[in-house]
Amino acid sequence: MNTFIKKHQYNYIRKCLTDLNNAYRSSVDTNIIEATKAYINEKILRIFPNLSEDEKELLDITKIKDPLYIDKYLSGLNQYVYGMPNITNAQLNKLFKKEKKLKLPSSDAQDSKNVYLGWIDESIRKLFIAYNMNGSLIGMSCRITNHKSSNTHICALCNRIGREDEVAFVSPICKTDNTGEGAYKSIGFDICLDSEKCNNRIVSIEKLERILKEVNNIK
Repeated sequence: MNTFIKKHQYNYIRKCLTDLNNAYRSSVDTNIIEATKAYINEKILRIFPNLSEDEKELLDITKIKDPLYIDKYLSGLNQYVYGMPNITNAQLNKLFKKEKKLKLPSSDAQDSKNVYLGWIDESIRKLFIAYNMNGSLIGMSCRITNHKSSNTHICALCNRIGREDEVAFVSPICKTDNTGEGAYKSIGFDICLDSEKCNNRIVSIEKLERILKEVNNIK
């Protein structure tokens, strides 16, 4: 069987299994547990439009009879998970060609099963994001705003709530349909500064793609 589970789908499954584990811990009523299991199983299958019978069998959580087997179930799925295609340094330099001295991400970050590739250049306080959308590599460079306060922020991509040293306000420059003055505009949003951890929490790519479309003026 080939890989068929996208990274964010795996994260969603793992989140659903946390709910199942909570059901096991909070109830001794087998009917409630089985009903919860069936509901969660349906939720998982719903995010996959075209599954083979073997894939459905692999994803089936109704066979989990004890919360101790949840980790084993997730480990069994891991080999069928894939992220975005690997990106070469040449592709990144082309994508961010306006950056005079682009600091490239580590090879480990590029080889991971990423939803998106993100890294920070601390020398210029910028967060770079690269993403494969429908076979095309797009990206954005985001200025990290330095606001020293005790406020918490919510990541726009994974909904993580964190302090400003974990989740920060960033501002990318967006293309517009205008020419000359007004050809660019600025937007802002909160995002995790640790892209690796963010990648392990994202359960939907909707917000990520919406932001990238706005930044790159993709209709």
